[in-house]
Amino acid sequence: MALRSLSAELVAQEPFPGFGDRHGRFDAWLARQGATWLVSETGADLDIVVGKVSRDPSRIFEEVRTWPSPRPGHSHGFASPLPDGGLAVTGSGVVTVYGADGAIRWQYEHEPWGDERLGSGACVPDGAGRLLLVTTPGPDPDPDLPYDGDLCVALDLTDGRPVARVTIPSASAGYVFQQSLTDPPQLYLTALQGDTYYGLSISVDDDALRWETVGLENEPFAGPVMDNAAIKLDVGGEWMGRYDADGTEVLAEAEEVLPEGLRFVGSSPGFLDKDHVLTAVAEEDSSATSRHLLLDARTLVPVAEVDYPGTTFLDPLPLGDGTWLTVHDDIVHRWRTTV
Repeated sequence: MALRSLSAELVAQEPFPGFGDRHGRFDAWLARQGATWLVSETGADLDIVVGKVSRDPSRIFEEVRTWPSPRPGHSHGFASPLPDGGLAVTGSGVVTVYGADGAIRWQYEHEPWGDERLGSGACVPDGAGRLLLVTTPGPDPDPDLPYDGDLCVALDLTDGRPVARVTIPSASAGYVFQQSLTDPPQLYLTALQGDTYYGLSISVDDDALRWETVGLENEPFAGPVMDNAAIKLDVGGEWMGRYDADGTEVLAEAEEVLPEGLRFVGSSPGFLDKDHVLTAVAEEDSSATSRHLLLDARTLVPVAEVDYPGTTFLDPLPLGDGTWLTVHDDIVHRWRTTV
């Protein structure tokens, strides 16, 4: 398969302390309030560093802020920026919400995860900025009954008061919450339970929580969700799926659409713009390098390959505006190309 080559143009680069070691973590990148954010840790206390990616394509960050770790010296679980300038952080049995002034506004305690190497919480504000959704363990089951599943709990962002909860189909899982980049009320939850992934859409209606399964099993959500369309990727890289809110589904098998011997790899393939998807491909998931292809966003068929000047990068993060990020050590690069 011969693909035309497109040259990648470096438009900005900037250090982001500690990010090279966290790239690929559950909260390493987030879509919140119509923007992309990066999350890192720095210093002996492992303070939380949060950077909002600039809408100006010639820059990396619009703002970068450091927050105190809820447990100095211990890695935080999952951090999410809030619409009012605050920050929510999940930890070992506790959710901490900071105000924009950096002071702790409230904390919500819950049953800790039985094994934090397997189960871990995540959090996200709803689209109205009124509630904080968090994942927690469910109540201890009757020894004679099966465990119903973990919980998604809605907390009032003002004071941490529980407003609603719903049992989700995963158990003792690791979680990632994302908002749609173009429609923040649309909430998406990926759950990693052992070797199984769940992909759920979460809705808040009159303070009631509901969930629906999106796509196939073992397809975590990938890059940013845009314009009511989500990209999901088979964990083995054998296929990629596009799922639209109107029920339209497109599935692209690697052996049918990619050059021979290649599979989809990386954790964040997604929309470069409304017409193109950017993805990494390689022979194996563990490959030290990868090739980056542009796909037609409607068919997921490759249309071009990105050529970097003198180097390669493993996992691109498309931003939806025609640019994308890559990371080398603690340096974040921003690129663009002419399609």
